[in-house]
Amino acid sequence: MLQNGKIINSIFNFRRLIKTRRFIFMKKLTLLACSLFAFAAVAQAKEVAAPVTSSKEVVAEPVIIEEVVVAPVVENPWGFINLRAGWDFWSEYGNFNRHENYDTNLSKKTKDFGGELAIEAYKSWDYFDLGLGVAYQHHMKRKSTDNVSGAEFSSVPVYVTGRYDINYWDWAATPYIKANVGYSFNFNSKDVDGPDFSYGTKVDDGLYWAAGVGVQYEDFNVDILYGANYAKTKVSDGPDSMKFDNDYERVTLSVGYRFNIW
Repeated sequence: MLQNGKIINSIFNFRRLIKTRRFIFMKKLTLLACSLFAFAAVAQAKEVAAPVTSSKEVVAEPVIIEEVVVAPVVENPWGFINLRAGWDFWSEYGNFNRHENYDTNLSKKTKDFGGELAIEAYKSWDYFDLGLGVAYQHHMKRKSTDNVSGAEFSSVPVYVTGRYDINYWDWAATPYIKANVGYSFNFNSKDVDGPDFSYGTKVDDGLYWAAGVGVQYEDFNVDILYGANYAKTKVSDGPDSMKFDNDYERVTLSVGYRFNIW
């Protein structure tokens, strides 16, 4: 009986020991869980309460792409045609001196209107234009001396013409130097008329030249040229005749308009 009581007592003590250790284990487990929960709560609180710091983000500046508009290149024209009208504001003829067969003098001075109409075609380079021209020229009348006048004529010169532009500074208006050289076809020679006589005349052809300066503005041009039509006039009185130099010299102011040739 006593031995059985010891065994029962031993079993009871063992069960108490197991319960005690289970209680201690559960208590430790509970404390560990509470500790983990508290740690997690503190960490979460720190994260929520952490001050917001400004982040320095690298923002790339926008790249501005400029659209390059290529303007069309305006090339110089191949050439141009110039229509020109001029007025002789000074002129004189060659001198016809008194001759033994012709008891008269002719004045060199002129009067009335003299002018020309011309058309010129040019080939253009950077600063130089070269071309051909033709003109109709109505020369002025002679002033009479002792009621004697005449021996005037008209001309149609065909000539080579050149212009050199003096525009190194891109001015709006372009100054230029101009020269014409050609051959003058002279015609319509007037008789030498006096109070009681009239001598027939005939004019020969000859050299033509002119030179001067001008200015071009857009399609308009103005120039002033000194020029001459060389001529010899034959004066006849029946079987008698003589020739004299009857050159026509003048200063001409011209206005023109150009048409580009592409």
